[in-house]
Amino acid sequence: MTDLHIRTHGTGPAVLWIHGYTMDSSTWRPLWDLLPGHRHLGVDLPGHGASGPLAYGTTLPALAARLAELADDEDAVRVVALSFGSLAALQLAADHPDSVERLVLAAPTVAGAPPDLHAARRYRELELLYRMTGRSEAMTDLWMTSPPDIFRGTERHPALRAELRTVVNRHRWTELADGAMTFLTAHRHTDTDLGRITARTLVLVGDDDMPQFTANGQRLREVLPDCRLETVPEAGHLPLLERPGDVAPLLAAHLA
Repeated sequence: MTDLHIRTHGTGPAVLWIHGYTMDSSTWRPLWDLLPGHRHLGVDLPGHGASGPLAYGTTLPALAARLAELADDEDAVRVVALSFGSLAALQLAADHPDSVERLVLAAPTVAGAPPDLHAARRYRELELLYRMTGRSEAMTDLWMTSPPDIFRGTERHPALRAELRTVVNRHRWTELADGAMTFLTAHRHTDTDLGRITARTLVLVGDDDMPQFTANGQRLREVLPDCRLETVPEAGHLPLLERPGDVAPLLAAHLA
């Protein structure tokens, strides 16, 4: 697998951060500034940011194995993940339980869980538009339009929305050209898989997130051996980015 690009900030115990789809590790900086005393390691997932493309045939367990290598090399037993990134974080914690002691999952995505219907349709629309136009601002416009309500919470925060638009505009979308994204997300998390996770887990769900992600959070609370579920007020699908000041104390206590 192509080497992964890492962005670092601060000093102290290492925390590995895994971003959402079409984003990159630059989105974490405001939250990192609120969490001193840690060495924050933001990974750009394959096909995102400065990392290489997502190779066709890459499975979710293979990606998790690469993240486990990175976590072990950096002694990062604390992991924070958002949305699509939580898909990889769950696989990492399930397949490599000794590599993860503390886990934070925001807008949790569980492989094989029923998708948000609007989101599933949007992915198909993005694939079609990419075939027609290739990489373009039209891709960003379509992706950030509600429904699905992935970015709707950012409408309360115009500066954040503008910053995320800049990040999404950089996304290459190459994973849509050869079906690599579909292959990666074909995995399924069973309750038995999730039950292998030994990390103390904090799940955060915005009170205005899409129902499927609320359901995912409730499922994780029931299945994971050590899991606490918290609702973030006045937040949508991206609570770590939308409400950094509100979530920072929760993360600081959990990661301590």
